[in-house]
Amino acid sequence: LRHDSQTFPDSLVVDRLRYAVELEKQQNETEMAQNLGEKVTYGSVVQLLHLKSNKFLTVNKKMPASVEKKAMRVQLDHWGNEGSWFYVQPYYKLRSPGDNVVVNDVLSLMSVNAGQAINVSKSTLLDHPDCRELNAMATDTRWKVVLFLGFSENRDDILKGGDVVRLFHAEQEKFLTLDTYKSKNCAFLRTSGRAKKTDATSSKALWEVEVAQVDACRSGGAQWCSYVRFKHLATGLYLAAQVDTDTRTDEMREKLRGASKNPVYQLAPVEYSDNNVTTFFELVGTTVSMDDSYVPRGSYVRLRHLCTNTWVHSCNIPIDKEKEKPVMQKLGAATLRDDREAFALVNVSASEIRDLDFANDA
Repeated sequence: LRHDSQTFPDSLVVDRLRYAVELEKQQNETEMAQNLGEKVTYGSVVQLLHLKSNKFLTVNKKMPASVEKKAMRVQLDHWGNEGSWFYVQPYYKLRSPGDNVVVNDVLSLMSVNAGQAINVSKSTLLDHPDCRELNAMATDTRWKVVLFLGFSENRDDILKGGDVVRLFHAEQEKFLTLDTYKSKNCAFLRTSGRAKKTDATSSKALWEVEVAQVDACRSGGAQWCSYVRFKHLATGLYLAAQVDTDTRTDEMREKLRGASKNPVYQLAPVEYSDNNVTTFFELVGTTVSMDDSYVPRGSYVRLRHLCTNTWVHSCNIPIDKEKEKPVMQKLGAATLRDDREAFALVNVSASEIRDLDFANDA
């Protein structure tokens, strides 16, 4: 790089480029903030940000797709570029340029830079047989707009579907954790050796909240007495309650069992199933609140299991009983409720989740 017959040091060039990148990043973030809440219309240019990875859907016209070699590659890019811009075009003639895009509309996404539409391949991926490749090619591909979360529900101060939390048992001062013991997945309260129990940062205690809706693709803000599911972030298993046949006695369990003939349950992880109602829990507040009000982040909640109509409680029954110092404490569910059996919903930052995803991918 020459200017006025002088050569700039490489370090100065790098600093200037780094400054230009940071400046463009700030300008993009400012523009995104200004456009937040604006209506999307046909003919407008949009970018699609993948929330979990915080990366932009991008067409790379210089690279062929992995499966369909005649198509262009579509990938997730951390910063985004000209390949991340898409025209929103109506698929049917009942919509025209300038009309608002509404829920359940059918549309196409045309790359501004590549001039190709986002397409789903008919061929499956070699490493994921149940998945299909996303690429860009000159095909008449249609997409349906399905609402996941309403704009009014997208708030940082409430619990909503897609949020990741840690469930901290207030009385026991332990986190609800999922891990393997003797080649079996177990849900339990983990004993921590830290002086401050809330400082525990195990990724095995991360749970994604799913708010129950009639539409499986829909989510929303969690309300008191609404039903939710807890998906373990690392394994994809769901928290459920199953009949416990363990004959060991426990004072809390016997106290909350009610009648001696009542069954008792234990929390356990299960695979996902559309018809598995054992994974639904009701969030019940520890203070007086309106049933239709949203659950604030960081709230203390009691968990009532929907299918068995039982309340989640701690036990003094170790799962790893063979160890000299057991650290895996069983969680049960019984007919009666104890007011001390409450969990704090400890919010987990998006950066921590992305770090975990990066480590898993590596």
